[in-house]
Amino acid sequence: MAGDGGGALAAACVCFIVVPAVVLIVLSFQTLEPIEYGLNFNAITMSLDNMTYSLAGLYFLGFGHWFIRFPRVIQTIEFNNFRGTLLHTRTSDGLPLTLGLSFQYRYIPEKLHTLYLTYKGEHQTVYVNTATAVIANVACNYSAYTFFNDKQGIARDMQITLARIFREQLYANIEALQINQVDLPNSFQDAILESISTKQNITRSKRYMDNMQVTFQTQRMIAEQVKNQTVILARGQANQKREQALANARMVEQTVLAEMTSYGNVTAMLELGTKEGLDYLWWDSLQTIANTGGATGKEFLVGLDPAAYIKGGK
Repeated sequence: MAGDGGGALAAACVCFIVVPAVVLIVLSFQTLEPIEYGLNFNAITMSLDNMTYSLAGLYFLGFGHWFIRFPRVIQTIEFNNFRGTLLHTRTSDGLPLTLGLSFQYRYIPEKLHTLYLTYKGEHQTVYVNTATAVIANVACNYSAYTFFNDKQGIARDMQITLARIFREQLYANIEALQINQVDLPNSFQDAILESISTKQNITRSKRYMDNMQVTFQTQRMIAEQVKNQTVILARGQANQKREQALANARMVEQTVLAEMTSYGNVTAMLELGTKEGLDYLWWDSLQTIANTGGATGKEFLVGLDPAAYIKGGK
């Protein structure tokens, strides 16, 4: 009986020591997911290790230690009507402005220790408040017209300013910023729409004018070509007629010279006087006309003086 009591006591002691030890060992391990950063927090000494754990796995941190976790993926903060968090500010020209936007940020791993010690886990509220103030201040630098026409440019400037402040003071990098909603007074929006419509009409008219200028220029070029062709053709025809007239003149001149030469030779050979020479020319001409059919209806009297010739019908 005594032996049985001693064995039970020993077993109880073993259980009392081993079980808590196993529990303590199990509780000393912490798991870190692939999408998390972790900071080793010692709940016993209320201290925080300044090393950032970034690799996923199972870690032995010790009893009373656990991870303060931060997401390593991109985070988004939204200001929208669905959540009732639209931003209200004013433009540079004093008009009321309501903005709906969102931006994405990512924690800087090596700054997580400083971030937690600075804001004690309340940094999300600080992020929202800081973004609200910065975006409202940047918005005040732009006119309502610029908001209506260049939201992308304003969003870029907001992102640059917000990224600088988040990087220096809130230990996060701004990845992107989008303006999703811009609400201005209805009267201004109506005026802007009318202005845009007018600009479109002006642009359309200008394009029509440009097209007509191209058309007129094309027609002018065609007219110039037609004019040049007409002038060239007219000059060609004029040159042709001139050359033809010169050729005819040369032919007549050569014919007259040939006839003068031949008549001169005949007169010299036959020793004809002036009167006999003229009579010869007269009868020769009449014979030539008769041979070519040009003497139809004419009568010739042999021995009649040419000066006394009377045409038929007279």
